[in-house]
Amino acid sequence: VMDHPKLEEWKTVWRERRSVTMVYILLRISVVLVMLAQIFNGNFENVFLCVLTLILFMMPSVLEKKLDITLPNTLEIIILLFIFAAEILGEMSSFYVKYAFWDTMLHTTSGFLCAAIGFSLVNLLNKDNRISLSLSPLYMAIAAFCFSMTIGVLWEFIEFSADRLFLLDMQ
Repeated sequence: VMDHPKLEEWKTVWRERRSVTMVYILLRISVVLVMLAQIFNGNFENVFLCVLTLILFMMPSVLEKKLDITLPNTLEIIILLFIFAAEILGEMSSFYVKYAFWDTMLHTTSGFLCAAIGFSLVNLLNKDNRISLSLSPLYMAIAAFCFSMTIGVLWEFIEFSADRLFLLDMQ
C-alpha cells in the first residue's frame, strides 16, 4: 500500500498533538454524557452550558487556524481543562459552592493563562520577520503581566455588569 501525502501529514500531526487530541476527546465525551444526563433531567439551562462548553473547546483550534499560529500543547491542554473546570465542574457541579477555594483557583489559573497568551502574542511580534523589532525579555515579561492584569480587570467589569444588569451572582 502506497502512502498518500495527506496520510503522512495526518500521521505527523497526530504524533505531535496526540496529548492535546486525547484530552480534547475525553473532555468532549464527558461533556456530551453530562449533556445527555441534563436532557433526561429536563435541565435545559445546563444543556445550554454544555453546548457553550463544546463551542469553547473548539476555540483554541479555530484561533490557531484563523491566526495561522501554533499554540504549545501544554497551553492548549490547560485551556481545555480550565474551560471544563469552570463550566462543568464549577457551574453545573456547584464546585463554586462546595469548595471555597474553587473560584480563587480558577482566577489564579486564568491569570497565568492570560500571561502566557500575552507573552505568546508579544513573542509572535518579536519573531515576525516583517517587523524589525527586538524586545528584551524584561519588556516581554512586563507586557505579558500587563496583558494578564488588563484581561482580569475587564473580566471583573463583565461580572459586575452582569450582576447589576441581569441580576446574576457572578461575583
